[in-house]
Amino acid sequence: METDEVLVERTLSGEIDCYGVLARRHADYLFGLGMRFTGGNRELAEDISQQSFLRAYKYLKSFNTKKKFRQWLTGIAVNCYKDLSHKENRYLSLEATDEPSYTPDFGGNTGFYELIRPLTEEERTIFTLRYVYEYRIDEIAETVGLKSGTVKSRMSRALEKLR
Repeated sequence: METDEVLVERTLSGEIDCYGVLARRHADYLFGLGMRFTGGNRELAEDISQQSFLRAYKYLKSFNTKKKFRQWLTGIAVNCYKDLSHKENRYLSLEATDEPSYTPDFGGNTGFYELIRPLTEEERTIFTLRYVYEYRIDEIAETVGLKSGTVKSRMSRALEKLR
């Protein structure tokens, strides 16, 4: 099995089907990440996943093969999540209207989503990367574009909210 970095290089050299292998390899990961970031919003998680792969392909030339592709892709997913959630918040929520609302059915698997509900968007992202995907503080800092000390303090604040 070829490494992600080899597949990136092959894609950049014109073998576009290699990007499909990368997408299939990381699709479940990105979708799961999106589900956790959004608190279980399936449609938004799918959008995050799709947008992440599109942006990754667009900016593939900027990928540093000395780093891990998954971490680079995670950074893109974090940015897509921020962009898409801000767009979604610009529209009037269904609760503010007389329209019926939809609550997704997670088949009894709502514990995690209920746990992270009180967290802000940024805290949810940091918490998920740390405790679900076991990223180190310095990896989270690089991924979300913050200093390590800032990540630590926001992680502490998030944990305090969850107590």
